[in-house]
Amino acid sequence: MAYDVMFAPSGNGEFRIASAAGLRAFLWEATIPAERIDDALDALRTDTEHEIPNVSLTLERMSKLGL
Repeated sequence: MAYDVMFAPSGNGEFRIASAAGLRAFLWEATIPAERIDDALDALRTDTEHEIPNVSLTLERMSKLGL
């Protein structure tokens, strides 16, 4: 299963990630807490969309993620 990841509100930096392991690694690199990553992956097993609210990225982190 592939996952599309987008950061809002600007919507810049949309990524397609090929696996759950890849999604977990990407979200971890974005400094999302492990518990919220687990919740997201659990939700995506039964739904096609999931939002992780209240995520803020520093300019440095955005640059490291290629945003």
